[in-house]
Amino acid sequence: MKKTQTMHSINLFLKTFLLLISVMAAGLYLPNVKQGIADFSFELPEELPLSATYLMLQTEYAYLAPHDEVKAVWEALSNTVFNPVNWLAMEGFSHEVAANEFPAPSESVPPTEWFFSGEEGEAVEVNQAPIEADDAENPRVLIYFTHSRESFLPYLPDTNDPNLAHHSKVNITQTGQFFKESFHQKGIPVKVDSTDVMAKLKESGKDYWQSYEASKNIVQDAMSTNDTLDYFIDVHRDSVRREATTLQTDNKTYAKVAFVVGGEHQGSIENARLAEELHKRLNEAVPGISRGVYVKKGEHTNGKFNQDLSPRSILLELGGVDNKFEELEATAEIFTQVMSEYMLNAEPVSSP
Repeated sequence: MKKTQTMHSINLFLKTFLLLISVMAAGLYLPNVKQGIADFSFELPEELPLSATYLMLQTEYAYLAPHDEVKAVWEALSNTVFNPVNWLAMEGFSHEVAANEFPAPSESVPPTEWFFSGEEGEAVEVNQAPIEADDAENPRVLIYFTHSRESFLPYLPDTNDPNLAHHSKVNITQTGQFFKESFHQKGIPVKVDSTDVMAKLKESGKDYWQSYEASKNIVQDAMSTNDTLDYFIDVHRDSVRREATTLQTDNKTYAKVAFVVGGEHQGSIENARLAEELHKRLNEAVPGISRGVYVKKGEHTNGKFNQDLSPRSILLELGGVDNKFEELEATAEIFTQVMSEYMLNAEPVSSP
């Protein structure tokens, strides 16, 4: 007992002695430190470096889910600040372009337990005009919805969490009529497949991340029964917030679009070339309406998005979780206009 008390006393004495030495040293060197601080100066640049602008944009728009703050922070940083692909993409961009094109598209993934529970809150019904155009007998374009229940917070009064913005009735598939009607008016034959992919996943016991396996069957079935199809558009809505997904210009409000390209298959380059061309033409029609083209590959992403089935495959992020159907419809009109003009003048694309 006495030995333990002695060791404790010695330990306490040494700590106190070292603390006193530290205080004395700080007192002796304080005048030099103050002089160094007084002499220190630097000039602020007239314009912030592009990398700093990028960091602030990503930090401002990153969404942090309230149910798991630490995980959300890490995922937000992994997909933005820590992603070297995004840093390289910024090389040579102007500040205006940088502000327009970032942040990168992001999925709102519903919690697994909630996804399989079948629970969903109330949704505000959307009044839509009757569809006058039918599916064409010889369609050139297939429009489908892998994440069929992606919904929009303005119509979901029971939640403000993007990860819970999924609904069986009020969702992204309702934009199918906008595309069908608008393409029809421009003379482009279209087939819209509004299959509830999420329902099929639940029936088969598969999780949300297996969505593209289910929608792949939709594309393959359409290809086998319609040999005239040569463009395939998978329509999604982004989970990033309104500031990044909304454009107000000429007294009109549009939901911005973004293109996602899977980078892990042989036809990726041709998919990217098509997306880049449409991105360019969209911004020529309405400056700022397209956020950009994003190639995704590596861990935590599908890497193909069914685009390995055709070089004319597109994954279109139409608006975000805060947009309204009126804004989606306004953008669908611009997209179909640009897409129709491109198709009428496009050169043949080789198969992968």
